[in-house]
Amino acid sequence: ISLSSSVIVPKYDFVGLNQYVRLWSTPRWHTAVFNLFVFSTLFLALTTGLGLLMAILLDQKIRVEGTLRAIFLYPMALSFIVTGTAWKWILNPALGVQKVVNDLGWTSFVFDWIAQPTFAIYCVVIAAVWQSTGFAMAIFLAGLRGIDNSVIKAAQIEGASLPLIYRTIVVPMLRPAFLSVIVLLSYIAIKSF
Repeated sequence: ISLSSSVIVPKYDFVGLNQYVRLWSTPRWHTAVFNLFVFSTLFLALTTGLGLLMAILLDQKIRVEGTLRAIFLYPMALSFIVTGTAWKWILNPALGVQKVVNDLGWTSFVFDWIAQPTFAIYCVVIAAVWQSTGFAMAIFLAGLRGIDNSVIKAAQIEGASLPLIYRTIVVPMLRPAFLSVIVLLSYIAIKSF
């Protein structure tokens, strides 16, 4: 159908690549592709990084782990519409962060990204990262729990520091978790965009 002259109702006449030429000559298409690239790149990088960091911190056997896991996973249970509406209020200069900081006495503080077209995509990234980081954390935490502690203890006996152990042993062993997170978050990024 994309190789026909169809607009709304399918037509079955062959016009070659005319539809694609018309699409690529539309400036809005280029803006949409650029925004998708920016959104997907930032969303994947920030969500993966923060999810891994939160999983590593929760894996340290802290007392309130169950409560923190529930708090971090809660945003994933909310719909995109609820998340978008809540973040629209939070980022609104007249209601949200800017107003709170201004009311606290810092009157020169300005945070009006949602009102500026060049920064609006970053507001969408903030909301999406907030919603999906707990999901990435849960996958990474499951991967961390699957790693044999004897490998980590052996590295500690050899004198390796904890950051070195995580960087050279633990994170490479999380390759399946990374693959799962990247594939699922890529799907979420394209779907939510």
